Amino acid sequence: MTRKRPISRQGEKRDRAGATTSYRTCNGESSGTGDREELIASIQNAAGVILAVTENRSWIEVFFEGDLMHTKTVNLPAGMICNIYIEEIPHKTTVYEHPRTMIFFDRACDLRVTRDGDKVIVMGVSPSQDLV
Repeated sequence: MTRKRPISRQGEKRDRAGATTSYRTCNGESSGTGDREELIASIQNAAGVILAVTENRSWIEVFFEGDLMHTKTVNLPAGMICNIYIEEIPHKTTVYEHPRTMIFFDRACDLRVTRDGDKVIVMGVSPSQDLV
């Protein structure tokens, strides 16, 4: 397995400090962006995410740090239930309350949400990477 980008010393420390393991690493797949992946959203300064399923639709709500709680909804395709994977984001708490799961991050994080078939990947982006 080859990496498309080198891991920095900071990233290496962060990975050892409890970042979520990539499902691609567990499944032996490449961790680079594949040809079939499509970018759904790029989000800056997220404090956490809410993953939910209602009827036959999955969706993601992102909330931000600050005094006022504001959110951004990422709507996923209707009529299909997606497998949602959280990658490379250190988190402090996960709260499950049917039909939602809330994940609070250790610190504000930039996110990239991509889709590859029925897989939706929410990945932490380091500040040195460009958000498209």
